[in-house]
Amino acid sequence: MGPLSRPTPRFRPDFSLATVNIVLLLLLYFLVVGDPADPEERAVMPPTTRDLPIEGLPRPLLVAGPGSALALDGAAVSRADLRDRIASGTLPRVHLLVGRDHPAREVLDLVGALAAAGAEIRMVTLRPSDTRGPGR
Repeated sequence: MGPLSRPTPRFRPDFSLATVNIVLLLLLYFLVVGDPADPEERAVMPPTTRDLPIEGLPRPLLVAGPGSALALDGAAVSRADLRDRIASGTLPRVHLLVGRDHPAREVLDLVGALAAAGAEIRMVTLRPSDTRGPGR
């Protein structure tokens, strides 16, 4: 009896290259195919609101109109009256609705005056559907 011979090394295939190829092919497939959403789904336009019911907005609502016109919950009001109501504590919070074409300096002046009087100011914003930003 002689010494035992060494076993021959077994061939073990390397599957890493095949795995990488499959992943790259899947990536290429999804890049070529593009968006998986149905084209009919992308053609549906979301609903838009033409006339906004003022009743659904938060209260008290201060609407800044053209010029220096102010309306609190639909009634005309002056800045002095607003400051007095805020200082007396009857108007601790104000929801401010301003048009998009309103001058920014006037909005900042109004917000500064209301904050100086002691009111908590919250801006009410609306997103019209016809104005889409870049990339939308």
